Amino acid sequence: MKKCIKMYEDKYKNPIATNLDNLNTFLQLLADLNEELELYAIGGTAMLLKNIKETTKDIDFLTADNQEKIRKLFNLAGLKEKDTSKLCNIWYLGKIRIDLFYDEFIFGISLPDDWKDKSEHIKDIGKIRLYILNWHDIIITKIARNEQRDIDDSIGIIKAENIDFGELKERYYKLAEVSVISDYDAKFKALEKEYDTGKTD
Repeated sequence: MKKCIKMYEDKYKNPIATNLDNLNTFLQLLADLNEELELYAIGGTAMLLKNIKETTKDIDFLTADNQEKIRKLFNLAGLKEKDTSKLCNIWYLGKIRIDLFYDEFIFGISLPDDWKDKSEHIKDIGKIRLYILNWHDIIITKIARNEQRDIDDSIGIIKAENIDFGELKERYYKLAEVSVISDYDAKFKALEKEYDTGKTD
């Protein structure tokens, strides 16, 4: 898991910014295949869809579909697979990087049973059903990775979506205690410090 997270952060990171037009191009390519697919936007991709930020480093989705189906569809759409790991399955559409996560598992976190119920359906594009993973779990996955940009994004989400910080904290610790997150207490306290500083600015 540490190797996967390090790879995700450094080895293949997209050198160019990805915007909403790039995201829509990718989704339309998949929709043109006329195959059913469920995609749950996470991270900066979810923030793009909600206009919380204008660009992100790559396109990130959790999917309820299996990897073989994804591989078949992505190959048909002309994407190139860079890394086959189910922990973070990396694809490229030209210079745009797309990361897929499977089995309700993101950055060492096994999502709770209610993750689908709490997710928001955004729209359908042909037979593609597009969702945003619920904001609490998006923030929790960002805390797990814990780069400075993840803390900044988390604060941005909390402000834009009026997230109840107490509810976030309760859900985080319930998940962290049964997940593979190193230094999980220190990571949340780093976010909490930024949050408290923002309240007094």
